[in-house]
Amino acid sequence: MSGGAAKGRFLRVSAASPPGACEVPSGYVQVTSREINGRVASTWLSGSVEDALWDDFLEGTPLGHFQQSSLWAQAKASEGWRPIRILLTIDGDPGGGFQVLARKSRFGGIGYVSKGPVLAREEPALAEFLLEQLVWTAKRHRLLALIVQVPDESRIDARLFGRRQFLPNHLIDVGRATLLADLSRGADAILRRLRKATANEIRQARQRGIRIREGGEADVGTFFRLMTATCERQGTQPNPASEPALASVWRAFHAAGRMRLTLAEYEGEAVAGSWCFCFGERVTGWKKGWSGRQRERHPNSLLVFEAIEWASRQGYKLFDFCSLSPDVARALLRGETLSEEQRKSRDFLHLSFGDKPALLPESQIHVSRWWARGIYRTIMANRWLRRTVKGLLRT
Repeated sequence: MSGGAAKGRFLRVSAASPPGACEVPSGYVQVTSREINGRVASTWLSGSVEDALWDDFLEGTPLGHFQQSSLWAQAKASEGWRPIRILLTIDGDPGGGFQVLARKSRFGGIGYVSKGPVLAREEPALAEFLLEQLVWTAKRHRLLALIVQVPDESRIDARLFGRRQFLPNHLIDVGRATLLADLSRGADAILRRLRKATANEIRQARQRGIRIREGGEADVGTFFRLMTATCERQGTQPNPASEPALASVWRAFHAAGRMRLTLAEYEGEAVAGSWCFCFGERVTGWKKGWSGRQRERHPNSLLVFEAIEWASRQGYKLFDFCSLSPDVARALLRGETLSEEQRKSRDFLHLSFGDKPALLPESQIHVSRWWARGIYRTIMANRWLRRTVKGLLRT
């Protein structure tokens, strides 16, 4: 089921109370409060792993993504990440906030804000206030570096970050483009606009014995093996890196009814799989895997179409493929014909289903100590040093 409006108020305020007065939910501690544009803006700190109130707010906000949810914090806890959550209220009502996932590295504490900060209304004064709180959070929790990528449709630009001594992030690889499918037209409309070859593959997959079934917890290991096989062919490492880490993601999201695992099988053998998150009005195709077998039966084409068809039936508005080559995205946005190399890329199947390429906001990094900022600039100016440090961080 797609997400709706946030359930009630985060911080309940009685009608007789002055603006900004509130009853604080368990686990929240007030950080600061000030008047902004005639309203009382307050921030509240929470380190709780579980936070249904925050998740409800995110699901009721267009800029809310699963990566900012407490469900994601629960999923990443097994890999050593801990959440630091700041809630912004405006006259006692929820207005935004952010979730930092932090952990220790060999260089010191690092934090990551994926798809945040989130604002119900992106007013410049409120955005600046939240960026100020981001810097405060990094200092208070002794994070040497804090990497931030705002929500996909956010209008918070690099100039606001620059005022708070953020720099362009060239240290950690962060997604730079994605592809969306508009589900409001219905799955039949998507099927009608498919390339003829893709429509034929879907029909042939069904005729040639490919069957799609929903997976359970017992299938997490199978999916991990399919994902690993795909990574080996592409020369990359699986992320999450282990089956137990993937099982943690399952437990966090499946218990909340916010994910779906599907397998494409031939004669009882799982040959491909898809892992989707369902959050707010969006279904995100997070991970996929393929054994490399039964290519002539087109299991991946049927798997993708079934996921989109299911999401459309459930009332979701967007299907997010979660990745796209930036070069392909730029070419499509300019209305150019894709090159032969681009047509052979792993994006090409998805391009038959998706109709909205999007370049994502550039990620930013805040290095909290002046001497470390100087080292960062030196590293980023040297290609060999940059590659070496990035490799050390990955390990």
